[in-house]
This record gives sequence, C-alpha cells and structure tokens, in this order.
Amino acid sequence: MTNADNVKSMALMFNLLAEIFYRNPDEELKQTISELDNSLFVTNGTNLQDPVLNLLNDIKQLAIVTPLVDLKQDFNMLFLRPKGKLAYPWGSVYLNKQNRLFDLTTLAFMEFCKKYQLNFTLSQNEPVDHFSLMLVALIHCMELDEAEENTSLNDFNESLCEHPETDRAATLLKLHLLPWSGRFLSLVVENSESKFYGAAAQLSQILLEQLKQDYQISLEPVVLYK
Repeated sequence: MTNADNVKSMALMFNLLAEIFYRNPDEELKQTISELDNSLFVTNGTNLQDPVLNLLNDIKQLAIVTPLVDLKQDFNMLFLRPKGKLAYPWGSVYLNKQNRLFDLTTLAFMEFCKKYQLNFTLSQNEPVDHFSLMLVALIHCMELDEAEENTSLNDFNESLCEHPETDRAATLLKLHLLPWSGRFLSLVVENSESKFYGAAAQLSQILLEQLKQDYQISLEPVVLYK
C-alpha cells in the first residue's frame, strides 16, 4: 500500500467522521452511512485494520437500526443544546480557563488556515476550531503534504500553493487538534446514548493515535479546563 493510498483512505474516513460530528442527522445521512463500502477504508497498519473495520461496521449497523429521533436527541445533547452540552466540539472550550468560544487558540488556528489558504464556507457565524472543521483541514494538509513529496518543487509552487512545506498535517495535529481532541472524544464515548457517536469517536481516537505515531509527535503538557 502506497502512502498516497493511505492518505486517500484516511481522507475518506476523516470526511465521514467530519460529517457525522458536524451534521444534524437526517434520513439521508443514515442511508449514506448504511450503504458504505467498507473495502474502501484500508490502512497501512496491519494491527489497525481489524479495529478500524469493526468500528466502521458498528457505525453502519447503528445508523441502520437506531431511530432517527434517537440520533437527533443524542446529537442535540452532545453538541447542540444551548447550555450544558455533554461534549463541546470546539477546542477553545477545553483550552481556555473560562471555557470561552473564539479565544486565542481559535485565532491561532485561523492564522494557520490563512497561512495555508484553508477557507471554510459556513452557514453561520461559528468558531472554526470545531472538531469536524479541523478534520477537514487535516485532510487538506495531508493531501498537500503527500502531493509535495511526489512533485518537483517548481511544479508544486506553480500548481498548489506558495508554501513549499511538508509538515502542515503534523503542525495542525501537534498545535491545534491533539492537545484537546482526546478529551472531547472521551466525552463523546462516555455520553453517547445511541452509541452511534461513541463508535465514531472511538474510530477517531484510533486514527488520530495512528497519525500521532506516524508523524512521531510529542505533545507538550497542556491544562484542560473541561
């Protein structure tokens, strides 16, 4: 399996997870997930393959058997209700002592996105340090890094962007996502009544841990406030 194949498979899984954690569930989402072809989702790590496929199958089965009303209630309790969300999906809530949105860590991620021309089209005014949006940014960074590794520097500068760097994904993970995502995902696992979001969180944990090992990332100690 080539690195390009691995990046493509990771991108498919992270796109799925980003959709699950961001989109208020509906029948279309349930149907899309229930019809997933698990053979498209493969990984480089042989020790990783079985757990990943098992969780993907769990997610599919839960999408099939769980009533939409239960998924909506779970989504609302975890991520949406105005007060007392059980798993806030924004990084600044965990990294700021007052659990604020749009804090300094949000601004830092916005600067990262600006530097690498990552633009989000959002339907409402919301912080960009949402777990799902960071996964979308991570996919973009992984694809750019992989493309640069296989393209001459001149061609890359002409066709992709003006920042000939190959550590965008590692930087995003180390500075913006991994410091808080573990706590967020553990809260989802603990509090998901339907188990659907819990299974998605477990899959996210496995994939992010694999990337942490792949990129040999050492995280600085950080205080979490949620």
